[in-house]
Amino acid sequence: MQRPTEKITSRILTILVFSILDFCTATFFQDILTAPLFFDTIFMIAALFTFGSVAAFFEYVIFISLICAKLFVLYGQTDYVYLYTISALTIIVVTWLFVRKKENLKKGVNLTFLYILTASIIAGLACSVVSGFISYFTYNLNQKDWTFDQIIYAFNGEQFDFLASSILGRIPVIILDRIITTFAGFGIFKLHTRIMSHGGGYRR
Repeated sequence: MQRPTEKITSRILTILVFSILDFCTATFFQDILTAPLFFDTIFMIAALFTFGSVAAFFEYVIFISLICAKLFVLYGQTDYVYLYTISALTIIVVTWLFVRKKENLKKGVNLTFLYILTASIIAGLACSVVSGFISYFTYNLNQKDWTFDQIIYAFNGEQFDFLASSILGRIPVIILDRIITTFAGFGIFKLHTRIMSHGGGYRR
């Protein structure tokens, strides 16, 4: 059994590793593949399942700080990217409302699947609205060659105003992204829990 200080240190290190892994995953899919999905909250969701909402928020703060540092080094500016922390907080709150009672995730595969799927869809809708407003007020389309931005421009070109385009263009993409990342985060949580339980690490 770990001492309290060792337990805290272990959790902090895990959150740091999760943030770095989110940064690497997001960079690979967004910058290298220019995929229309984000994949930048997989380990944030893993932190949410593993440690709770506060840890997940700090995980994302570290992640977005790394993103801002990368943008500043490469382009000399961050284009208000840090404001999307509000979107991440929205995802955390909505998802946590569904999964905070761990016993609900232990009532069979079907019920667990439905809980996570429902949380993903509602979080996706909420995040689309919040991120759409952020994009509208900051005109933050700093990667115009990215496939995701092309979707927004397509809506904007069909007689939708920029706010509607920023929200509507996000909905299908973000919902799909949320479903994939939430289930992936849950899988990482289960794997992490199994590893730590067999390795004699901390236990919830």
